[in-house]
Amino acid sequence: MKTSKDASDPLERLGFIGLGNMGGAIALRLQRAGYPMTVLDLDNEKMQGLANYGAAIAATPKEVAERSTIVLVSLQPNDVEKVACGENGIAAANKDGLVFVDLSSTAPELAIRVSEFLRARGIDMLDAPVSGADIGATNGHLTIFVGGNYPAYQRCLPVLQHVGHMVTYLGKNGNGQIGKRINQMMQAMSELAIYEGLLLAKKTGLDLKMFARAASGGCAQSWRLDELVDNVFNKGDKTYKLGTRPGRSGNALKMAEKLGLNLEGAKAAEQIFSRHGWHVVINFDSDDIPDPA
Repeated sequence: MKTSKDASDPLERLGFIGLGNMGGAIALRLQRAGYPMTVLDLDNEKMQGLANYGAAIAATPKEVAERSTIVLVSLQPNDVEKVACGENGIAAANKDGLVFVDLSSTAPELAIRVSEFLRARGIDMLDAPVSGADIGATNGHLTIFVGGNYPAYQRCLPVLQHVGHMVTYLGKNGNGQIGKRINQMMQAMSELAIYEGLLLAKKTGLDLKMFARAASGGCAQSWRLDELVDNVFNKGDKTYKLGTRPGRSGNALKMAEKLGLNLEGAKAAEQIFSRHGWHVVINFDSDDIPDPA
């Protein structure tokens, strides 16, 4: 298999499946970068939006694969295996040299299983989950955690660099998903630090808005705190929601338990946000923040 191709090579053709908020923004950036593209989504309107910029439309994942040299997907976890390995899926194309890049956030075990199934049919796979929200997809500032064979990573790197400002190879298949899960756990702990810091600031009588701005310039600076300050000071938002989802810290905690690790900070974040229904709303108009339940 060739290890690299230039984006201007007319033989380098991209397929993209899953044109939701994240996937649609990524696909559009890649198309604007000059890659010929074939797209597929359940929503015809979303496909037509890309077609208006020159993309071809396919009816099945197999058809996408047949028209492409690299196929990227951004899907719900339950849909990845069906699209890759199911009837009329990517594997059905039996296209030697194709690379399948899964940008979705799934289980490491799923990434390994799908990669083995595809590799037996001459198709390589990268699990490459992303972090950075919809805005990161739009402006190309995503962080991408990559697992898979290194030659496939080298080949896909020029493509991924159009949407990720930080694209990092972490080793074998499944490692990309492991990296993403740990990153999600660390984000949950960062949100817990912001919540408890602002809670203490409120109790001591500090102005929450001004304290948040001050903290964002110090050692407590984080991506989430920067976003909070930007939303409040530059966009004029009156409230800001800190929050996570059950799996964000829970998945990492399950991995830690299997390895015999007791991650007390991650457990605290999981417990506190679960008591608040997985989100805490800060009202900067009234300096109000919910007390611990």
